Amino acid sequence: MKFIISFLFTLFIAAPVWAVDVSMGAGGNLVFEPNEITISAGDTVHFVNEALPPHNIIVEARPDLSREALLFAPGESQDVVFADAGDYNFFCGPHQGAGMTGVVHVN
Repeated sequence: MKFIISFLFTLFIAAPVWAVDVSMGAGGNLVFEPNEITISAGDTVHFVNEALPPHNIIVEARPDLSREALLFAPGESQDVVFADAGDYNFFCGPHQGAGMTGVVHVN
């Protein structure tokens, strides 16, 4: 019994925690949803591919935060940790021209 309780406690503690989920291609549209978010420094944004692939996450002037690998399958995801306060504009490389852009405000 102690093993089961310890296992469940460890599983709960080890579960990933995200400040916010951002859908990519939500509703079959070339958008990030939501496309403007506010988080605290050190929070993680979880980007999830929903539809109309391929998608990626490019953070302007921040290659260290960008995730250039293309996500093709629904449910594929990438996480980005925003450690420093500021405003971060991001876009999908293949769909920037279609308006697939957003901004993360980090307090």
